Amino acid sequence: MGESLLPRFKLTTENRNYLLSWAMVTHIEASKDFLSLQFICEIGMVQLASDESMEALFGSMEAERVHCICGELLACRIMPVE
Repeated sequence: MGESLLPRFKLTTENRNYLLSWAMVTHIEASKDFLSLQFICEIGMVQLASDESMEALFGSMEAERVHCICGELLACRIMPVE
C-alpha cells in the first residue's frame, strides 16, 4: 500500500505486445504533416507511419493520455538505440 503506480501504455505489433512506461518515453517527434511519428523508449526507437495524419496521437502523447497504440495498423518499426 502507498505505492504510486507508474503510468503505462500498450504498444501492439504483429508479433508482440509491449507495456511501456511513460517515464521512459523521450524524444517524441513528428513530421510536419504528422504522417510519421517516432519516440524513444525502453525497447528502442519506435517509428510509426500512416497515410492519415497522426496529429491527434501526437497531442495525446504530449498529454500522456494514450492507452494503446496499434502498431500493426501504423507500419510500426522498432530499432535499437545506440
